[in-house]
Amino acid sequence: MKRVLFIGFDPATVDYSDPALPPGMTAEKIHAGVKPALADLAGRGWHPEACFINPDETAVPTVERCLAGDVLGLRGDWRGCPPAT
Repeated sequence: MKRVLFIGFDPATVDYSDPALPPGMTAEKIHAGVKPALADLAGRGWHPEACFINPDETAVPTVERCLAGDVLGLRGDWRGCPPAT
């Protein structure tokens, strides 16, 4: 089975007052959009997992934990990555 790691900023870290974002955008709307995207990938026969990162010095270690984890069939502990909610 193909495995897919969906990496993106943790919606809780986004500045929703940024005028570049659509009006009314919220963390809840982003999470609501991620869920069907992951479901669509699963429906194609893939095994998707989400890895949410913070836009700071923790981003690289978080992605490294996700890549080293079970999600891609490599050794490591996937539980270190933030789960999709």
